[in-house]
Amino acid sequence: MRRCFLLLVLVALPLQARESDRTVEVLRYGCANELGHREVTLFRNGTVRLLDGPPGQELMGLSELSPEKLTGALNRLAEEDLADARQLHKGIEGPWIEKCELHLQLPDQKPESFRFGRYDALPLNLSRVLRVAEDLAAEVQDLRGVEELPVDYVPRQYDVLKRRDGHRYKILRFTADNNGVELQGIDQPIALFVLREEMRREFVALLSRERSGDK
Repeated sequence: MRRCFLLLVLVALPLQARESDRTVEVLRYGCANELGHREVTLFRNGTVRLLDGPPGQELMGLSELSPEKLTGALNRLAEEDLADARQLHKGIEGPWIEKCELHLQLPDQKPESFRFGRYDALPLNLSRVLRVAEDLAAEVQDLRGVEELPVDYVPRQYDVLKRRDGHRYKILRFTADNNGVELQGIDQPIALFVLREEMRREFVALLSRERSGDK
């Protein structure tokens, strides 16, 4: 019995590490105005997500970088010293001018954020970082409609849900205070605890639900 327990612990630790990598943003660069919103995000595990379309109606696409491409992108980002980009001069402003944001959280560095207009004159080093972001966006070949759980979704035991990373999870039970949901991975042996209020942020689709009275 002790051997089985130790084996489960050893297997679970690397899986949890990879789970964290899928949610940590290394780079997020987006621009938006009243007509459109475009945003590219690089996650620590090498996943690239691209959102593009009218605000609230964006299409989404995903791509997985090879280890070599991920290392190359991280190296290009780390090479740039953005100290002189922390105080940017405002350029053209107006109701249709896109406003942009760049967020960086590189390994072993403090998080940094920058806000600027689409047509602002930017320092060369910041422009090179944006070039990396556009190169990452070009890795995404296919955009599809963004899936989302219904606003009125109420979790029920044994619901099978699709997470944002595409993996399936089944609801096993609820916490004693009924505020948390325990789920078990179907595609991989990972257990999750999610607050009810966070369910629509973590999951995008209800794949199946047992009818009342089913066992």
